[in-house]
Amino acid sequence: MRINLTKKDIINSIYMQIGFSKKISENLFDDMISEIVENLIKYKKLKITNFGTFVVKNKKSRPGYNFKTKETKIITERNVVLFKPSKEFKKFINEYGQ
Repeated sequence: MRINLTKKDIINSIYMQIGFSKKISENLFDDMISEIVENLIKYKKLKITNFGTFVVKNKKSRPGYNFKTKETKIITERNVVLFKPSKEFKKFINEYGQ
């Protein structure tokens, strides 16, 4: 069972299925990821039809505890990206992902 999917794997898949050169396939992949990141930075939300929605949420600073060192630290404020799959994506995974 495969756990990790690498950038190289995706580029090879584009290369094999579409027939573009590996360099063009890599540029296509990089452009797609850049577009997603730019939209998340600019709009804080990105919906991809039949796939899902990415949302940037702000997490406030809070106290945290390190169980190994037994010390309390403040976890700093940060942005996190959340993903909510669409109904179609969930249905596809449940029907064909078994």
